[in-house]
Amino acid sequence: MTSFGDDIKGDLLNTWLSIKFELRKHLRRKRLLIVAALAILIPLIFYVYAPDTAGEFAAGSLGFLSILIIISGAMFAGDAIAGEFEKKTGLLLLPTPQKRLSIFAGKYIAALIATFMVVSIYYVITTLQIAHLYGLGEILAELGKSFLTALIYVTSVVSVMFFISSILKRSTSSTILGFVFLMLIMPITSSILMSADIEPWFIVTYSAGLISTVLGDVNLAFGPGHGVTSADFEPAFGVGIGVMMAYTIIAFLGSMKIADSKSME
Repeated sequence: MTSFGDDIKGDLLNTWLSIKFELRKHLRRKRLLIVAALAILIPLIFYVYAPDTAGEFAAGSLGFLSILIIISGAMFAGDAIAGEFEKKTGLLLLPTPQKRLSIFAGKYIAALIATFMVVSIYYVITTLQIAHLYGLGEILAELGKSFLTALIYVTSVVSVMFFISSILKRSTSSTILGFVFLMLIMPITSSILMSADIEPWFIVTYSAGLISTVLGDVNLAFGPGHGVTSADFEPAFGVGIGVMMAYTIIAFLGSMKIADSKSME
């Protein structure tokens, strides 16, 4: 029992060391600072035009959040696995005292933490803007629900990015493909399906529309998963959350399996 407990503690410590290493790498490459700056600047653009209600303002601002989440996912997870094969750093290719699972988990959790931080900054700025423009009493209670929905969407985006990164062996290719897949291919597919009167409930970027639709009956909605919605279709909350979680779990497990098999080649 003591040996088993020591193994668990060792794995947790190794995972924590991997998380710290990845976060420091993001800071060293200025990626975290760049995306954090975007999380501050993008909401500030909406000071140019303030709608009549706080709900419309929040929906307009948060409609662009899915774009930032995809950018963050590409920055922090796009080359997480492919980069190891390309640069031959040894984290996944060579035998190490640290288990591959703890290395993989550390990379994944670090990408989640970095993107969670970016999303949190975005919501803080948006909330402060609402308080300034409309008063503290106009801060929407639904913002909390929207925030949690955005975090769940983050997990699905990061998992998809990891899956694509595990398939390819070039960091640039995996980052670009992951970005294009989530930013263009999926939303365009949603548009085509809706034009054929088919609800694309199974496409995760369509479910991202929940980030703003959970705010209630508001008119403004933009961005991937938002700009492709129509008056006839709107993602259902339960189904949308389920789709996000399915993408998160399936893509994560798939990427872990593929990365491990490739490391044996």
